[in-house]
Amino acid sequence: MRAWLTLSFLVACGPIYKDPPANPQQQQGQPQYQSGPPGGGADPWQGASESTGPTPPREPSPPREPAPPRAPTPASTKPAPSTGAPSAMSALVDAHNAHRAKHCAGPLAWSPKLAQAAQAWADALKAQGCKFGHKPRNPFGENLAAGTSGTLDGQAVADMWYDEVKLYQFPDGGFSMQTGHFTQVVWRQTTQIGCGVATCNGMDIYVCEYDPPGNVDTMYRQNVLPTGCR
Repeated sequence: MRAWLTLSFLVACGPIYKDPPANPQQQQGQPQYQSGPPGGGADPWQGASESTGPTPPREPSPPREPAPPRAPTPASTKPAPSTGAPSAMSALVDAHNAHRAKHCAGPLAWSPKLAQAAQAWADALKAQGCKFGHKPRNPFGENLAAGTSGTLDGQAVADMWYDEVKLYQFPDGGFSMQTGHFTQVVWRQTTQIGCGVATCNGMDIYVCEYDPPGNVDTMYRQNVLPTGCR
């Protein structure tokens, strides 16, 4: 069985950004995953904490007898709404919208303006020697993620942020460093998304910008609904 090491770190936001924590396992080809602190909103941050990243891949199970095909349901025959995202980012946006649908939040549309801002910040982090932190004075919501180059894709990035749902306290949860990525992903008043990615020092850094931004104080109950939306 191939060994996988999955790590996720949250770092405090500020004008000086720290490099991702060094890990001796990285030298042996072990993948690393990191998720930056959630941006946007009006709640104060209480410092850094650690959370769990996506579940490591498992060895494939033995093949099973294929099940007989089922007749498509009316919902499955409807084409997915077009988000306008480029092919390289379509999986990331589609994963956002699949998670949002579970919480009665409408699909996000791709914004070239937000994508330009996200790519500019990803390039700026690369230019700073692969620093990892939020853009100061950002009018948008922002989520960050980083992983060993080639080990993350759009689906995995969105799933890593959404995985914080298991720590969120419905219905009256508020901002938390442990759940702020999740709440931004499913924030109902957010309607647009744009993302960028840069590669440096063997890491892929993903940046997503959101408008209107989520994580706004006093607005969680209306914007972060439980599954089933009750």
